[in-house]
Amino acid sequence: MMNEECMFILWLLSKKPCSPSEIASEASLSRASAYRYLNELEERGWISKEGKLYILSDRARVLLSLEAKEVLGIFLIEKLFRKAVKLKVGGWERGLELLERCSQGKEYVLGYETAAYLRTGYQTPSATFAYIKEEELNEWISCIKGERAAIGDLILIPVKEIPSFDLVGKKPVVSMNRLRLELLSWLGRGVLDLAALRLPIPPVPEEMTDVLSA
Repeated sequence: MMNEECMFILWLLSKKPCSPSEIASEASLSRASAYRYLNELEERGWISKEGKLYILSDRARVLLSLEAKEVLGIFLIEKLFRKAVKLKVGGWERGLELLERCSQGKEYVLGYETAAYLRTGYQTPSATFAYIKEEELNEWISCIKGERAAIGDLILIPVKEIPSFDLVGKKPVVSMNRLRLELLSWLGRGVLDLAALRLPIPPVPEEMTDVLSA
């Protein structure tokens, strides 16, 4: 989860690129702590390194343009997705079939790319993303029998409580408000899905603007 030190580093880099020693000095951190936070932010796609300096990613620049309540929502979504179980099952459509077959009274709600596709029919999802109850995770895995992988086509996101949803084509799909946060959390195709859903689009890098206007 994003902490105060990480947020300060993002704010600092929004002013100008900085070296690790500058960041440690400005944030009142030891060199070891500064490197630890920088590595974590880089791994999560918030910053990148150019030579000896760190700069904000496009994703982080969009984040800093949003309202505080949206930023907090994005951090929560990211935290939940970092706990996701990724399974190889033979394609996202097969993943959808397995969810329906294995539900047997258990609840699930479709999110992210899957939810955007079911609402728009625009971009085929790379995987089926589904929220499931944390306590039922092992039951789902046992029934689905998918192979765990770094990049899966069925992504199970265990949560304490299932998020609110709408029925779209008789399938439970996350609400529009939550879907917007999910799409803002991972830009790129998320911006195109926001446009297809006719949801407000934050300021985006010039190359994304070109794609949207094409």
